[in-house]
Amino acid sequence: MQFAVKCRHHRKRLQNELTVAVLGPGRLGETHVGALARLRDRGIPIEPALYGRNPERVAELAERYGISRTSSELDELIDSPEVQVVDNCLSNHLHFEPLMRAIEHGKHVFCEKPLTIELHEAVELLRAAESAGVQHGVIQNMRFGAGPMRARQLLQQGLVGRVFSANVLFGYMVPRTVLNRPSWFYKKEEAGGGVVEDMMAHFFDLLRTLIGPIAGVYAIPGIAWASRNEADGTPFPVEVEDLASVNVRFANGAVGNCFASWVRRKHEEVPSFQIDGEDGSLYFTLNRLWQQEQPSTPLFRYDARKLQPETLNDWQTVALEICDPFEVQLEAFLDGITRGVPAPGLPTWEDAVTNQRLIQAAYRSIAERREVSPDEIAAET
Repeated sequence: MQFAVKCRHHRKRLQNELTVAVLGPGRLGETHVGALARLRDRGIPIEPALYGRNPERVAELAERYGISRTSSELDELIDSPEVQVVDNCLSNHLHFEPLMRAIEHGKHVFCEKPLTIELHEAVELLRAAESAGVQHGVIQNMRFGAGPMRARQLLQQGLVGRVFSANVLFGYMVPRTVLNRPSWFYKKEEAGGGVVEDMMAHFFDLLRTLIGPIAGVYAIPGIAWASRNEADGTPFPVEVEDLASVNVRFANGAVGNCFASWVRRKHEEVPSFQIDGEDGSLYFTLNRLWQQEQPSTPLFRYDARKLQPETLNDWQTVALEICDPFEVQLEAFLDGITRGVPAPGLPTWEDAVTNQRLIQAAYRSIAERREVSPDEIAAET
């Protein structure tokens, strides 16, 4: 038997046009702009606007997505009375000040993860947004992938039962000359950290929503090359980790591991997740999912002399309807603004603060070579 999950759109619920100022025309900025443009083209009253310092890049995106309002002046666009929502897709170190300015001008605020590099700044933003009464959100696109959404439903229905473990595998190759990602990801001042800062913001968030609170983390990092090269060949020092293994202990007794790497030669869809429990297991990516229940789990006996069977052959495929998780989350967030009540189940800045505490716990774990509880970090803020 196959199951299907559909992407739920709040089609044409928005009553008043919202101008959404997207800050940054980079890869993620374009992802947000494209999602907003598709919502607009479906008849939802949204008008994207775009800020960027590179006029050629801004003009290119404006033409491609039919954006009539652009600006190379950051404060001018944020302050504009025509803008109701500010969506910050700038690099990590440029999140705090634009978002705080937007809040001070009464704008609803949305942001790429992580909310900020520094935990105390994330806490300050959360408190400011709550005090101002504006709605706030942080992108967590993995929550809204078809695979994780259906996995969450199956977990809630009890297919897995008591969870024993969760494993996350992520990685692809970024050559020493950085050609397939922005080089600022390797520079501490701009990125805040390496693959732990970048990817655990996703994985901690998703694991918390699927399995429950995380009680402790233990992280081991690695750096492939002490120096890398810009795309034009200019060398620069690598200041952050580009691979890490992070062990996770959940409050409910389950254990987990997240392995993330920018120097791994991938051969499968990434990231991939496996959750094993007393009554069954789930294996999924963002767009695919398999399940296996205990009664259909074959008895395995290890024999190193024989070729091992392909284990997914005896797992059951779960049918999914693929959708754009950025579009799903942005639509629900904007719908909540027009209704005056945040849409339930969306990641807020409270989630972002929790995730950032866990990231800081991982970095303290690296420094002190021990498991660190997020409560240790929370006590200091």
